[in-house]
Amino acid sequence: DLLTGGKGLHLSQVKRHLNLPMPRGFIISTAAYGYFLKSNNLPNKINEILGTVDIKSDKSLFTASEKLMTLIEKAEIPGRLSGQIVNAASTLPGGTEQKTTFAVRSSAVSEDSVFSFAGQYESVLQVQADRILAAYRRVLTGKYASNAIHYRINAGLLEEETPMAVLVQEMITPQFSGVATSGNLTDATDDKIVIHYTQGLGDALVGGRCTPTTILVGRSDDSITIQQKPLVSLFTPNQEETMQSDQTQQKPVQVLANKYALQLADWVRKIENLLEQPIEIEWSLDKKNDLYLLQARPILQKNKPGVKADIDTSGFSVLIDGAETASWGSAHGKVYIVNDEEQISEVPAEAILVTRDTPPSYALVLDKVRAVVADRGSPADHFSSVAREAGVPLLVGAGNATTLLRKGKEVTVCADLGRVFAGRIEEMLRIYPPRHIAKESTPVQDAFSRAAQFIFPLRLVNPASPSFTPDNCRSLHDIIRYAHEKGLQFMFSQTSGMFPRKSASTLLKTDLPLQIYVLDMDADTDRTVPHSLPLSALLQGLTHPGIKWRHHDHFDWRSFTETTMGGGIVASDDPLFASYAIVSRDYLNLNMRFGYHFVIVDCLCGYNEEDNYIKLRFAGGGGEPTGIALRLDFVAEILKRLGFAVRTRADLLDGQLTRSKAPIIIETLDTLGRLLASTTLMDMVIKDEEMVRRMVTEFMNGKYNFSD
Repeated sequence: DLLTGGKGLHLSQVKRHLNLPMPRGFIISTAAYGYFLKSNNLPNKINEILGTVDIKSDKSLFTASEKLMTLIEKAEIPGRLSGQIVNAASTLPGGTEQKTTFAVRSSAVSEDSVFSFAGQYESVLQVQADRILAAYRRVLTGKYASNAIHYRINAGLLEEETPMAVLVQEMITPQFSGVATSGNLTDATDDKIVIHYTQGLGDALVGGRCTPTTILVGRSDDSITIQQKPLVSLFTPNQEETMQSDQTQQKPVQVLANKYALQLADWVRKIENLLEQPIEIEWSLDKKNDLYLLQARPILQKNKPGVKADIDTSGFSVLIDGAETASWGSAHGKVYIVNDEEQISEVPAEAILVTRDTPPSYALVLDKVRAVVADRGSPADHFSSVAREAGVPLLVGAGNATTLLRKGKEVTVCADLGRVFAGRIEEMLRIYPPRHIAKESTPVQDAFSRAAQFIFPLRLVNPASPSFTPDNCRSLHDIIRYAHEKGLQFMFSQTSGMFPRKSASTLLKTDLPLQIYVLDMDADTDRTVPHSLPLSALLQGLTHPGIKWRHHDHFDWRSFTETTMGGGIVASDDPLFASYAIVSRDYLNLNMRFGYHFVIVDCLCGYNEEDNYIKLRFAGGGGEPTGIALRLDFVAEILKRLGFAVRTRADLLDGQLTRSKAPIIIETLDTLGRLLASTTLMDMVIKDEEMVRRMVTEFMNGKYNFSD
């Protein structure tokens, strides 16, 4: 597909091997796209703008998109290329006739592959012959729409890996259009061929603007079942009147004749055998009753989970019932209603998005919202495809969700059951978690995997070992570990003669089974006691009377700290293996070692609220990987409740609290000290997520000893 793109490749394969009827047309290759860019000196400009994009920032994304689309819109199509496009259109039968119109569609590399890009690129319909060049430019411009950029970056694909080919075909004037799939898109165990369709053009169906009729065709016996989906939400009288009025605007869909359903089912079987994987096709039946194939692409399905035990929902009101599952899972959150695409940038994080339709551009918020409920749409529309890829629960065909559900109302959406409940149902959230579709690795991920072996492995773990030398550094992690250890050793060295004056470093005298050496940046030569507000606050938390440092029921902490040398993270009498702090009156940088895990606290607590912050890094552990991960979940949840922004990866956590008044910083450091002390051996006792939830509650209620 490097020349034709995914869409063009699949149509070419089907035409060559199966000769199924499809509209006549041609492909403007990716080479033509590259020629267009280079002729206008655009590649470097495009990469410079893309280099500024932060897809977590709507402003950054929209600004970059606007600049990129302007570049394409103002660029000239080289005369050689434009001449060949016009000539190709004119050679089609009827290509020069005014009544002939064309469909001009994207066919980028990686589109309609393991990454669907469903609806993220541009398609232009009903294009007159003299407007093909304008439509071609519009499709190229659509490659840089904000939703397309967002999808591509999230997929881990580089700009150079997704060049744009363009498919030009004669337009079909359809009486019916739709989508047919190898099986149920949300249940791979259901092997019936599923046909979704509507009257007229299919853009309303794939664009999530209608609730189509569905035909199920049995694979073994060609049995046919027709499902004309009713509006199944729970109505109040006024809402029912509103919905009846809305239905009058959407004409009743006539039933597709059985012979066409069987013909489509036959096409699906043949294309599935050709591509050797489950497939999805788009099709149209024209006014002359001729059936045409418009697109064919592979699909990714996931088996429907097994039947679960009944959940007691007697105490929860059912707000929506009988909606259709388009993406699995359940989620809890507050309702946020969007009525048009202009509001999509206003959707808050962790909301339950409720919308009338599901246009593909709404994919922009799939990494923010917890679930989506739509009045219309179907599992076959483009937004549903992207929601399944993102693992966001989605209900479609809910009927009147936008009028029944109120903004700000707390609800639990269970897509697997087709229902929306009032309130939060913990058991449902546990039994029906969101489920991603596993994908093959991307080129970016492959490159990262190759580079990772030179970045992450830590081999220099014991500073006392003879192998702890620069020559044995084999990764960036080794280099950082070595430089950090030697820097601290030099800075805090107690060796006589190291400094021309008495060292400002002080060994704190505490009851903690830790050695903490402090370098006081405010101290003069006569001062021996460091004074630091942040350090004092953290120590107050570490020495809280509710903390049991010395007497764990199952573990001798003192013996452990005196004898353990594994991993180079110990607390012995040698200051090389102690913890270290750099302080001033309002500043603290503490590198602290707790058994097998390591903590860095960096804090500023001054008069200027805007400058104040606490940064925390928490890593490592001596327990099983499951215990380490669960302890990290515990720490992350507590930090979030304290107002930290938290990011975790493997056994590493980074947290940050910013722009807080000094009293809040001091109070938070006290709590942080209690948190660090209470987690020293937690990875060895914590067993499951239920324990995490219970421990979080207990910690917030003032219990800090979890060693039992």
